[in-house]
Amino acid sequence: MNKKILTATLIFLSLFSFLSFQENEAAIALEEVSNQFSNGLDELELAVEDLVFAAENLSEAASSKIALQEAIINTRLSYKKTEFLTAYFDPYNTKKNINGAPLLSVEPNVPEVVVIEPTGLQVLDEIIFTDEPFEEKEAIIELAKQFAKDYKTMRNYQSNISVEHRHVFEAMRQELVRIFTLGVTGFDTPGSANAIPEAKAALEGVYAALKSYMPIIEEKSRGLAIVMDARMEYTLNYLEKNSDFETFDRLEFLMQHIEPQYHELHTLHDQLGIEFYEEVDDRPIPVNHHAVSIFAPDFLNAGYFANLDMDHPLMEKRIELGKVLFFDPVLSSNLQRSCASCHQPEKAFTDGKKKSIATDFAGDVGRNSPTLVNSVYADKFFWDIREPRLDRQMLHVVKSDKEFATDYVDIIKKLNQSSAYKGQFAEAYPEHPQYQISTYTISDALSAYVASLNSFDSPFDQYVRGETGVIDPAVKRGFNLFMGKAACGTCHFAPVFNGTVPPLYDESESEVLGIPTTTDTLNPAQDPDLGRWSSGQPRDVTDFYKTSFKTVTVRNAALTAPYMHNGVHETLEQVVDFYNRGGGAGMGMDVPHQTLPFDNLSLTAAEQADLVAFMKALTGDMSKFDIPEKLPAFENNPEWNDRKIGGEY
Repeated sequence: MNKKILTATLIFLSLFSFLSFQENEAAIALEEVSNQFSNGLDELELAVEDLVFAAENLSEAASSKIALQEAIINTRLSYKKTEFLTAYFDPYNTKKNINGAPLLSVEPNVPEVVVIEPTGLQVLDEIIFTDEPFEEKEAIIELAKQFAKDYKTMRNYQSNISVEHRHVFEAMRQELVRIFTLGVTGFDTPGSANAIPEAKAALEGVYAALKSYMPIIEEKSRGLAIVMDARMEYTLNYLEKNSDFETFDRLEFLMQHIEPQYHELHTLHDQLGIEFYEEVDDRPIPVNHHAVSIFAPDFLNAGYFANLDMDHPLMEKRIELGKVLFFDPVLSSNLQRSCASCHQPEKAFTDGKKKSIATDFAGDVGRNSPTLVNSVYADKFFWDIREPRLDRQMLHVVKSDKEFATDYVDIIKKLNQSSAYKGQFAEAYPEHPQYQISTYTISDALSAYVASLNSFDSPFDQYVRGETGVIDPAVKRGFNLFMGKAACGTCHFAPVFNGTVPPLYDESESEVLGIPTTTDTLNPAQDPDLGRWSSGQPRDVTDFYKTSFKTVTVRNAALTAPYMHNGVHETLEQVVDFYNRGGGAGMGMDVPHQTLPFDNLSLTAAEQADLVAFMKALTGDMSKFDIPEKLPAFENNPEWNDRKIGGEY
């Protein structure tokens, strides 16, 4: 036989043999993961039965209380071992019925306000770990039985799911995000504070699934297999030895454990030739599966939140047009106010005032100007979260008598009087010549610009990503407090540190904090602004949304004073003091639905200073957000050409 043909044949047979091996081993791996999932659900079912039994037999005896607490701990640990797949396959119901926050909510997408009472493991965790759970025996029994019922419903649904390789790898990475953002922060364990052992149980579930793929990984890259196996063991050992909630080093855990594993699982996913999300579904999603770091600038997809294709070939032109519009006071009725009047780049796109100045410079708009940097990462906008679409946010500003006090008809008329503007719109939106300057193109260009205002280049980001090896020890301590004892990270979720909830990042929260009108802590009075309750959205007209406001980012907070929706706090030190006192309720005000724990956090002066140091380390480079060199001219209205870039402040 010809030597070349022989060589080619041998190569083909070798490749065929490898592919056959891979296919066979892959099928075995998938079967093992499916069995792991099924066995885990069986274990959880037994734990649920024990929980119901312990609830029904609860007495005033100390041993009975301990038995009930052990039952909920065991149930939660069993759940955590399956969580990476359970929550991946049915995130809505696991949040609603299995392991959601113990807060009232409203049924979405129904024509009337339907209040949902919280149920599930977090609610049970909170109520069982009170000082006297026996006093709540009937409620505990009802909750335990309801959970058993909801679990069976979930189990029936999950049992019929066909697990695929892509599901496993996406679910494992998603669980790493969940462990870090909701697990070790204490979000998941409001009563028991059993956060670190639960993180270990969740990681054990991930590791068991990964082990099923080890024969394939070793065949593909023995070095990677050794590294991943050793890293998982290293992390589990770390969690075993460092199980105390208050002393747990979350920064070390993030940098030495979560981040490397998140990166390596992506590498493995890619090297094994398993398809990625976009290869089977073209719908946009919040999280970019190709980001290799939770703190990477591209971890979240700005286009998803803004409803824009950020990869569109004309996107840069649209962003540039949006920037010019943003700084042009021609959009306002008096040609004096622009978007930049209240959102100035050097102040992280805020204005430094307690409440932004109204369009006639007499009075204010009623609320503080929030930062626009990273503001795109939300599913609703404004302090009262009344608007679900970024492109429609502009409409509220245009029509408001206190802001632009005009309408799109007038704005379109003005812009059509500028050949320069007509040229820019034609270049950015050539597909519809007759509608180039329209409500759609104006709002779309402004949305594109706001969506581009992203900043993940702070000293803290650079340190976490390994781009710099030095950071102030106070920042490290502050981060650990923020994500642990001080409980900031249970509302301001990493990496944006706003209210957009991980690991899916598809819902943004608001909170009732009991914001006062002044900094007088001895005689506090609650601010009368009803917030979300008065947003104009029928779904929000329920008592527990009264005085509820959007959880905005603390990134760049060093540049955005004063703080809160009413600008009551002038410094970050005052903000931390407010939270340390337990918010409005902690200061003695009547705040019946406060979502912030009203007990004193007992932070020392040094700890409060460390928290401030951490928040200041989240300050990005605002100089990259340049302003237009000049505004487009208006040939027939020369007096308009004297307008100020950015308008009057």
